[in-house]
Amino acid sequence: MRAQQSLFQAQQELSTGKKATDLKGVGYQAETIAASRGALARSAAFEEAAVRSATRLEAQDVALERLSGAVGDLRSAMTSKDGTFMMQEISDAFYGAINALNSQHLGAYLFGGTRDDTIPMTVSSLSDLAALPAAADAFQNNSLAPTVQVDENTTITVGRLASDIATDIMASFKRIAEFEAGPNGPFVDPMTDVQQAFVVGELQNIVAAQDGIIAVVGMNGVAQAQIESSLQGQRDQQDFLTGMISDIEDVDMAEAATRFQSAQNALDVSAKTFASLTQVSLLNFLR
Repeated sequence: MRAQQSLFQAQQELSTGKKATDLKGVGYQAETIAASRGALARSAAFEEAAVRSATRLEAQDVALERLSGAVGDLRSAMTSKDGTFMMQEISDAFYGAINALNSQHLGAYLFGGTRDDTIPMTVSSLSDLAALPAAADAFQNNSLAPTVQVDENTTITVGRLASDIATDIMASFKRIAEFEAGPNGPFVDPMTDVQQAFVVGELQNIVAAQDGIIAVVGMNGVAQAQIESSLQGQRDQQDFLTGMISDIEDVDMAEAATRFQSAQNALDVSAKTFASLTQVSLLNFLR
């Protein structure tokens, strides 16, 4: 019976690759396995969150680059002496900026904050913007930027707010639209001295706004690097935990095969011995 039990256990190890079928079989190491499995599950959840955030940041980077490009187009347009051409270019740059700020990823608005089901920008034309009391009224994002927890102690901001990114540049668009509709407009070719003076003064504001947007692009890149580092860290931790659990739970297959063969031999010997003993009788001695 002992030989049969040893053979059965060796056979189980070979077929499952595990030292035991439950935590009772690993004795005092059961607590270590349970804790490691819990840590492994948490690490996998952090990894999944980081992967989702990485794709969002990639989409956000594309949108920010588009916004930066639109502002660059606005800056270039402001160097023209042809007021009519300049306004056409400014209008195109405005639409480019609005489209970038209203970008979506997986059906959610990127720059709406945690209010990702509502379009961040309320205006669709320069005349709409000019009609507002202030440039800040063009935004309807909330004030909560999305964040993600990438490990037990680290939380990263992965979202940007349209109002934080673009209030200054929308203020420039608004001043240009108001000037165009005011007593000194519309812009003509060649521009008047008053128009030229306005353009030169506003260009400085546009350059400052563009620098702010470029800084946001840089911050998005920093967040991408943090997420990438976190992803690698979580994967390394999962590899370590998986290896540690394996060291406790998994059998050495070569060693298990040797034990199986030894147990098989022991069972064969036991069976032969038992068979021999069952044939022993006093009749053989009485004959």
